[in-house]
Amino acid sequence: MFELSWLLLRLAALFTLEGFLIDIEVFVLIMGFLFCHVHLGLKTIISDYIHIKKVKLILVILIRILAIELTRYVLELLL
Repeated sequence: MFELSWLLLRLAALFTLEGFLIDIEVFVLIMGFLFCHVHLGLKTIISDYIHIKKVKLILVILIRILAIELTRYVLELLL
């Protein structure tokens, strides 16, 4: 029997591939959502586990810079 997570993973891969092959804007939108999700997840982990305010601020700023740079590199790769 198939599990729901297995099916959802395959559908996400199919939609990503279809978006890349048919319409590049859909792929860029998906990548934007992916980087936003990674940024919010790392920010939440840091706010939960790091308790020193200066270190937390520095790490959140570095994560924001990382998300911006990754988005820029992906856009340069696609264009």
